[in-house]
Amino acid sequence: MASPGNTHIGSENRAIPARRFTARFSETTPRHWCGGDPFLTHFLNAYTLLVPGNEGYYIRTLKLRMPRISDPAMRVMVAQFLLQEGQHGAGHHRCWRMLEAQGYQIAGFHKPVDYFLYRILEPITPLPLRIAMVSCVEHVNAYMAHEFLGQRLLRDATPELQALFEWHFAEEIEHKHVVFDVLNSLPGRYALRLTGAVLVLPLFYLLMGAGALRFLHQDRSLWRRNTWSRVRQHLFSRDHMFRRTLKHAFNYLRPGFHPWELDDSALAREAIERHSLPEHPALRPLPHSRAA
Repeated sequence: MASPGNTHIGSENRAIPARRFTARFSETTPRHWCGGDPFLTHFLNAYTLLVPGNEGYYIRTLKLRMPRISDPAMRVMVAQFLLQEGQHGAGHHRCWRMLEAQGYQIAGFHKPVDYFLYRILEPITPLPLRIAMVSCVEHVNAYMAHEFLGQRLLRDATPELQALFEWHFAEEIEHKHVVFDVLNSLPGRYALRLTGAVLVLPLFYLLMGAGALRFLHQDRSLWRRNTWSRVRQHLFSRDHMFRRTLKHAFNYLRPGFHPWELDDSALAREAIERHSLPEHPALRPLPHSRAA
């Protein structure tokens, strides 16, 4: 178990190579592309709308901190993290054209959200707190990745969307320690971690829920019995995501927590290998950047 002030043993040696997502999205993709499930489809559609802005926020925040990082191994980790995150934003942004071709109005959601988060909230947030907020969102991304890959929740998804999310989730696992380790190098790290979690967790699920509801409303699926049956199955009776999410979230609040206490690197490796097969390559490796 990690002590509150130290990088987890071995986390600085974990490879986090960047890859470009190369699969193409079809304008004829089914509207309920996640195995015919309207709720999971639109939950992930909402996630897609949030990703590009989030990734830009992460990159700006860590670039501001980079000149103050003296540890060479941490500088390399952060540089590799930034390269992965830049590719995530680009990959998800390509998905927006598919959503618009399906008839969804997406600007009415992502534009006001981005304005509030990055034009109003970001400039008034001190850098240490921004790092804590990014660390918390990265924890959310990592435990979503663990559950979606571990439970194979995307097994029936349309192939190109399955590849997009499984690639993204796999890389979230690969780099889940980076921002947490940067946060642990700051004074008042535990108080910052708690404050960041209190701010991020309600906001994240509020935005995800609002985005999913907006898609369901446009899809005329919001008041269908089947939709809410799928919600109950995902949260309670089948995937147990409500209970699992609470467990992951409260685990993050423990003083001695470190992301690599849960070593799910095998899940990430399997997903990357599956989408890098020569006959159906959805990913292309990118060269590592060097730390300054």
